[in-house]
Amino acid sequence: MPPADGAPPSYALPFVVAVSGHRDLHPDDVPAVAAQLYQAIELIAAALPHTPIHFLSALADGADQLFAEQVLALQRACAAREGEGGRRIELVVALPMPFDDYCREQAGGEAGARRDPAGFEAARLAFAARFQRYSARAGKVFVIPPAPPAALLGTPMTRAEEAYAQLTRYLGIHAQLLLAVWDGQSGGGQFPRLPGGTLDLVHALLHGVERDPHRRSRRRFAEPARGNLLHLYSRRAQSSSDGLPAAPAAGGARLLRAGARDGEAVAHWMAPQPEWPGVLAPPLRSWLRAPIRACERWAEHRAWCDAVAHAETRLQRPLDAPTLAVLYRTHAAGREIDLLNRLHRQALQASDAAAAQRYAASLEASGGAFLGSLGLGGAAASPAGPMAALPAAQRPGLAPLLQAFRVADVQAERAKRGWRYRWRFMALAVIMASAAPTLRLTSGTHGELVESVVFTSGAMCAVGTYLWVALSRRRNAYLDYRALAEGLRCQMYWLCAGEASLVTDHCAQRAGGGMGWVRHALDACLVAPPVPGLAARGVLRGWIDDQRAYLSGAGNRWRRRQHARAVAFGNNMLLSALMMSLAALATTLVFGRSHMLPLILLLAGMKLATGVGAAWLSLATKMGHGETAAQAEQLHKLYGRADAELLRSEGAPCSNAEKEHHARDLAFALGKAVLDENAGWLAAYQQRRLNWHGR
Repeated sequence: MPPADGAPPSYALPFVVAVSGHRDLHPDDVPAVAAQLYQAIELIAAALPHTPIHFLSALADGADQLFAEQVLALQRACAAREGEGGRRIELVVALPMPFDDYCREQAGGEAGARRDPAGFEAARLAFAARFQRYSARAGKVFVIPPAPPAALLGTPMTRAEEAYAQLTRYLGIHAQLLLAVWDGQSGGGQFPRLPGGTLDLVHALLHGVERDPHRRSRRRFAEPARGNLLHLYSRRAQSSSDGLPAAPAAGGARLLRAGARDGEAVAHWMAPQPEWPGVLAPPLRSWLRAPIRACERWAEHRAWCDAVAHAETRLQRPLDAPTLAVLYRTHAAGREIDLLNRLHRQALQASDAAAAQRYAASLEASGGAFLGSLGLGGAAASPAGPMAALPAAQRPGLAPLLQAFRVADVQAERAKRGWRYRWRFMALAVIMASAAPTLRLTSGTHGELVESVVFTSGAMCAVGTYLWVALSRRRNAYLDYRALAEGLRCQMYWLCAGEASLVTDHCAQRAGGGMGWVRHALDACLVAPPVPGLAARGVLRGWIDDQRAYLSGAGNRWRRRQHARAVAFGNNMLLSALMMSLAALATTLVFGRSHMLPLILLLAGMKLATGVGAAWLSLATKMGHGETAAQAEQLHKLYGRADAELLRSEGAPCSNAEKEHHARDLAFALGKAVLDENAGWLAAYQQRRLNWHGR
């Protein structure tokens, strides 16, 4: 059920689940494996109720097509239950090579064609018919781009092996969870790791995937996707599986753990481990030593318990310990994506119609600004919105990125407003604590009571703000969404300029913990058909002009004024406190103790002015207007240098093809510089995040 014309899509980011498995499944194991596959993907969908799940497959014979059959069955079930299964559950087909070549390889390749031409042709046509039966109901079908020249260095491979190896690399990079239908046998001479095979993909996910193939970046591995791999046992229909137990005896999907070497038996997580964050509630000693950190751990535990309860309610059955381990890893891998999707849907479906319209208008403005920089200035005014204004050739590949970008961009601003409110509460708490001694003088009878009430209120305001941040689990929401939006912006400009590099190969290489999900979300958004490049010079010119106009626009001028006013007010308050302290000292030296009331008033005013000034300067620092203004100035200079270089290139005596090539290189260099600058800005913000740990 597609959205109505002009209605923003109700989802922002997808969660990508891929499959790899044997092509020759044992016939006796197929029914059990089919049931286990359905249970696994149903559990994944229940773990992330607000998120679209994109199930990625190459639709090879055996496990891939069995997986596709279960995905389509789940799609029908969700459509009947939720009313929009066609939008939330989607089958995505990624081919390692063009369709005709793929059919030939699946039928036996050149060797099969030479050995038995008639049988080869029959097998090719039969596979094409099976493939099209599933691909006709898929949301996307596309051929993945070829690997960079240096990405597959190593053992010499045939052309088909290179394509399958690139498919393995593609799944390892873009999938957040992998289902491996595999007999568990690995290593040694009897079970070699073939390029692009299931064992090759399992090994890649457990030990890391080489991301950046540049010669200066060799041996720099991406963060390994350890643990995000589900194993479904199945025998093969060949002699190597003789003596192995049947599939039903092995149970359902199991979470595969790293550590086994080639030739060793595989190991699984059979239950959630106590050391996994959120599995257990924080002990009493944590509340005594670090109450804020304990509160955050309690929020994680509460979220995990809610996920278990929701999954059991949705599936209408209790979950055993191995299934809980699978649920935990799925929940951990996708909870931030699910939260962003939930916030987006809540804003679109807000009970306040005016608020929902303002949010939708913000989305349209954000997407329209990007399209306007590409020369599609009428996009924002289009009745169907920015998505319909995308060129038809670029729409399948750019639409998911543009949708994620505008949601992340708008949600970052909403999170920033929430951040301001929290720091204002903190400033109010400091002012109340500083004003408490002064308010004691307002009443001779109840002065101490007034002071105690005001000071206690300030302390409760401070502690309540910290607890608000901890329990909301959105301490770094602004940083996360801003990083996601900037990464998507750069990726879209790169794709439009014809640059196929991945942003995640050049930013947040060591991102883990809180912001690691941003990197995986960026990769997941790129599970789409390749984007045909536009004129690189036009794209680069639009990028530069759009960002220079933004950086010199009213928003940044307002931030500079706000920062200057806040700093001036804070400094004036501190200067006033200094003057009052000097006046108190002079009063003591001249009059001694004969003028106690003026002395007390001066000292109380000094303390109040010091607290207010310090709180105001802290608020200005925490809001980061100074760093934001400095970063805007640096970025403005950076875009200015890029503008000068583009103008120099335009005036050079060379062909249009050479100018396009230079503009593409310049776009790549500009994107890397912008990503580096944003990484430094995020690091500066992270140093002042709300993190008390009981101090």
